[in-house]
Amino acid sequence: MRLVVNIIGNRARLDIVDRDETIDSLSWEENNTMSRLLLVKIDKLLRQNKIGLDKISDYKIISEVPKRYTSYRIAEITLKSLMIARGISH
Repeated sequence: MRLVVNIIGNRARLDIVDRDETIDSLSWEENNTMSRLLLVKIDKLLRQNKIGLDKISDYKIISEVPKRYTSYRIAEITLKSLMIARGISH
């Protein structure tokens, strides 16, 4: 399964995707909240679907904002850190 973070304008959406099928998603108004909310949203989405972090093997970021923007970089480092914690290099 894969975690997908979408950053579009001032909205963020987190999806759990399995074999190109979206299992579930959460969205919120981003407005500089990525650093406070992303881990909380990941935890909430995984718990409500009874999916352990051990089932997540990949991530993807889809964004309208450039990679140099803080929200993008926070999403990237958060997801990379989760993969490192799982022992998966990306």
